Amino acid sequence: MSTLNFIPRSAPLQGWRLALAAVGAITLASAAYHWLGPMQEVQRLQHRLDTQAARSERSAARRNQPALSPQQQQALDKQLAVIAGAVRQLNLPVVRLLKTVQAPEDIHVALLGLDLNGQPPQDGESSATHTAATPAGVLKISAEAQTAQDMLNYLAFLNQQRLFRSVYLIKHEAAGDAYRFQLEALWRE
Repeated sequence: MSTLNFIPRSAPLQGWRLALAAVGAITLASAAYHWLGPMQEVQRLQHRLDTQAARSERSAARRNQPALSPQQQQALDKQLAVIAGAVRQLNLPVVRLLKTVQAPEDIHVALLGLDLNGQPPQDGESSATHTAATPAGVLKISAEAQTAQDMLNYLAFLNQQRLFRSVYLIKHEAAGDAYRFQLEALWRE
């Protein structure tokens, strides 16, 4: 019986083949060393940072003292409220608000006043307290309509505007042949 083998035998590693295999092994070892070396350094650095963080947490826990006294914290909170109010005032979408509150031609309403939380503080009230007490995004509208139906239509019109979350009728009164009313509109920020 004869054996057929169609796979050629590989040539023995001798001469230039042996040299090529040795160069490949040296290159692979060098690459592995250069790859593993920085990884070990990163691990050592990570371990050192973890131990430093643990030490600082323990020392902070031992001290257990607040960073600021209650009076300092209260003063800082007031300053932050004033700053937040100023930023809110600077970011007011005034032009968009004015375009939105303009009544369409079929609703006969005259705007008498708009208050964008710009009222001066009342007697004895500091500006920080006033800013903190006034909710953000509130527009107070004073207007006059010819009929009660125009007043209600205007209220419904403002409630349909995407700029406002909600609009409330605060007060109204009949003044001769007109209706004067005040609305409070909360806008989306």
